[in-house]
Amino acid sequence: MDKKIIFALSAGMLAVSACTINAQSNYSVTANVPAEKNNTMAYLLNWDNGQKVDSVIVADGQAKFSGNSQSPFIGRLVVDGARGPIFIVEEGNVALSPEGVASGTPLNAKMETYAKRMKEIVGEYQNIDQNDSTQMPKAKALQAEYEAIPSKAYSENKGNALGLYYFLQMAYEMDLAQIDAAIAADANLASSGRVQTLRNSLLARAETSEGKHYKDFSVTYNGKTEKLSDYVKPGRYTLVDFWASWCGPCIRQTKVIKELYAKYKDMGLDVLGVAVWDEPDNTLKAIKSHGLDWPCIINAQNVPTDLYGITGIPCIILINPEGIIVSRDKQSQALIDDVDKAMSTYEPQALVIPATTSANDTAAVNTDTNVIF
Repeated sequence: MDKKIIFALSAGMLAVSACTINAQSNYSVTANVPAEKNNTMAYLLNWDNGQKVDSVIVADGQAKFSGNSQSPFIGRLVVDGARGPIFIVEEGNVALSPEGVASGTPLNAKMETYAKRMKEIVGEYQNIDQNDSTQMPKAKALQAEYEAIPSKAYSENKGNALGLYYFLQMAYEMDLAQIDAAIAADANLASSGRVQTLRNSLLARAETSEGKHYKDFSVTYNGKTEKLSDYVKPGRYTLVDFWASWCGPCIRQTKVIKELYAKYKDMGLDVLGVAVWDEPDNTLKAIKSHGLDWPCIINAQNVPTDLYGITGIPCIILINPEGIIVSRDKQSQALIDDVDKAMSTYEPQALVIPATTSANDTAAVNTDTNVIF
């Protein structure tokens, strides 16, 4: 046989062999879950970008995944629709305990070390007698150590998935300048989906902060399209509550909103709910069960949260009669204070008929008594 042919065949076999090796799994994840979850669907997500990496059916109290990844990434387990633990998917065999503790690989071992120390600090802090002034220095030291752990973990793991995870634990307290400075100092952050989403949210939040004009959006549900501007009426204040049925703090704020609505609805204040990140059926049930008697835009999902840079709910904004946001991200007494202040100086615009217009011409000038001049 021609040596060239033999060489070509050998090269082809080597290439096939290399492809086979590359296709082999370099990681596995075995999650122990409650037996009642057998025969339900489990997902492995990339926590940073939200993409589904793999799916399996739970069997014998376990969800088992395997795959190949060129570099470690932050994973999240979702079983039967319920969000589970966050861990690092990396080369090797990752084991998840029923309590959600990941073990078996280097980065997960480090993650557990940080988490264990944080848990120990909480226990030590809780054992301190808050009425004993001599123990206050120890309490402050423990608090400082606890707050420093994410920064320490990030510094020790800069450039890998664990470092990214701990950076994100701090990032939501940063402003845009701090985020940009961090990206400039660590190029790895620039490729993070969550970091970019957070940065975009900060930009959007700046554009919809107090003193800015509200931004309109539209949502279609059950064949009906509604816009925010359908409910923001000229000449009236509008309190807009971005909420979800599953959000405990959101539900607690409805009591505050009810009190404000009852106090000011006949004095120029409208209230609008906007259901985000929620299933429509659950939203409708919550509206009924909690007695929310103001209109609500259903199934808004990410449309307004992306536009307004909302990273947590409830987010409540107050729009004045000129369409300017005069209060944002306030709750409880702070929200009450802002609404009370706004309404204390509010004077509904009266219908004004030009002096040159006779009484007989009034209907021709304005036949809609809801029009504000």
